[in-house]
Amino acid sequence: MPYTKPVTIEPYYGTPVWIDHEVPIKEYLPLSAQCNSEEVELFLLHLFGYNDIDVNKSLEEAFNDLFEQESLVLSGGVAFFEDEQKVIMPSCCCGLEEIEDIYESIRNRMSPWLGHDPNPGVVYEDYCARVLSNDPESTDPEKLYYIEYKYEELLESLEKTKNDLLEFIEKPLFDWIYLRNQEIAFEMILKMKECFMKGMT
Repeated sequence: MPYTKPVTIEPYYGTPVWIDHEVPIKEYLPLSAQCNSEEVELFLLHLFGYNDIDVNKSLEEAFNDLFEQESLVLSGGVAFFEDEQKVIMPSCCCGLEEIEDIYESIRNRMSPWLGHDPNPGVVYEDYCARVLSNDPESTDPEKLYYIEYKYEELLESLEKTKNDLLEFIEKPLFDWIYLRNQEIAFEMILKMKECFMKGMT
C-alpha cells in the first residue's frame, strides 16, 4: 500500500566541529523514531548549514545561535512512496516546515505546493488521489508518472507522517542532544515544534 514519510533532502553542508567524525551523506533522510545516531547527525548538519549557523563554534554557542533565529526552515517535506523504488520527493524550495500546509491542502482536495523543477502535484477523482511527478502540461508524457492513493488512506498516512516527525523530535533527536547537554535538549524540542510543527495537533 502506498505511504508517505517526512523527509529532508540534499543535506550537502559541512560537519560541525562538535561532531568528531565524518557523517555519511544520504540524498534524502526519512525522519522517524527509528533514526539512528548518524542520521540524527546528518539532520543536524543539514539544519545548521541550511539556516546558515556557524558550525565552527562550540555546541553550546552554535545551538544558542540557532535558538536566536526567529524561524527555521529546512529543504524537504512529504515524500510519497509506492514502494522503495517508486518515489515522488519534494522538489526545490519545498520545506519540512510546510508539512501541515500540505496536509491541509490535501484535506481540502487542493493541490499542495510540493516544490518546483520538477513540479509535483495532486489531482483527485472520486475516492482516489493521484500524486503526479510533475506538471502534465510541461512534461513529456513518457516521463510523467504518478502514485495513486485511496483518498482516506492518504489522509491517514499524512497523519502518521506528522506523528513520525514528532517522534523523531522527541526521541532520537532529543536523546542525541541530551547526552551532550540536557538543557539544550529540552530547548531544542520546543524550537523544533515551534518551527516545524506549527498548527499540528
